[in-house]
Amino acid sequence: MNISDVITRLTEQANLSLVIFTVGLLMCRIMPVLVLSPFLGGEVVPTEIKMGVGVTLSVVLFPAVSARMGTIPTTALPYIGLLLKEIFIGVALATIVNVVFEAARVAGNIVDTMSGSNNAQLYVPQIGQQVSLFSSLKVQLAVVLFLTLNGHHLVIEALAESFNVVPLDSFPRFSHGSWAFFDLMIRTFADLLKISLALAAPPTLAAFLTDMALGAVNRVAPQVQVFFISMAIKPLVGVVIVFMSIGLIMGRLQTEFAAMLAMLRDAVRLLG
Repeated sequence: MNISDVITRLTEQANLSLVIFTVGLLMCRIMPVLVLSPFLGGEVVPTEIKMGVGVTLSVVLFPAVSARMGTIPTTALPYIGLLLKEIFIGVALATIVNVVFEAARVAGNIVDTMSGSNNAQLYVPQIGQQVSLFSSLKVQLAVVLFLTLNGHHLVIEALAESFNVVPLDSFPRFSHGSWAFFDLMIRTFADLLKISLALAAPPTLAAFLTDMALGAVNRVAPQVQVFFISMAIKPLVGVVIVFMSIGLIMGRLQTEFAAMLAMLRDAVRLLG
C-alpha cells in the first residue's frame, strides 16, 4: 500500500465521520417534532420506527446542509454546544406545532367536566395518556383533519427552511431581537387557553344553560331531585350539541392550524 492509498482511506474515513456528525445534528432538530407531535404517531409508535423516520428525514434533508458539512466542529465542547442548540430549536418548533392538539385535549376535558362525563376514561395512543371521552374525540378529530389537510408536509417544509435560516454550524442570530422570539413562545402558551375555550364553547354553554334551567326547576319544585336528573340530562345534551356543532369545530380547527403554521414560520424567521 503506497502513500496515496493511505491518504485516500484517511480522507474517506474523515468524510464518513463528518457525515455521522452532521446526521446527528440533523436528528437533534428533527426528533423532538417526531416525538412530541401526535400527528406523526406520538407515543403509540415504537421507538425503532421513530428513529427510522428520523434517519429517513435526515437523509432527505442532508443535501440541504451538505455544503456546510466541512465547517461543523468535531471537537467535544463545540459539538456539544451545537447539539444543545439543535435540541432547543427542535423543542421550540415542536411546542408550536403541538399547541392545537394540546388545546383540543384541554377543550375535551372542559366539556367532559361541564357535562359530568369526565369519569369515563379512554387511552389515546397519540398522546400516550388516559383522557376523557370528548378529549379523545377532539384529539383524534384534530389529528385526522391535520393529516387530511397535508399539514405534516408543511411542518416538514418548515423544518427544512429552518436549516437554511439557522445552519447546523451556527447559532441563532435573533435578528429581530431575542425577546421577539421568546414573546412568540409565550403567546403560543397563551393561545392554548384561547383555542381550548373556543373549541369547548358550544357544549360548555349548553351545559351552563342546562344548569340554569335545572336550577329554575329546583326553585319552582324543590321536591324534584335535579342533581340526579342532571346526571342523565347533561351528558346527553353535551353529546347532542357536540355533534350538532362538529362542522363549526372543524372549521375552527382549520383556522387554528393555519395560525399555528404561520406562527411556526414566524418562529423560524425570528431565529435567523
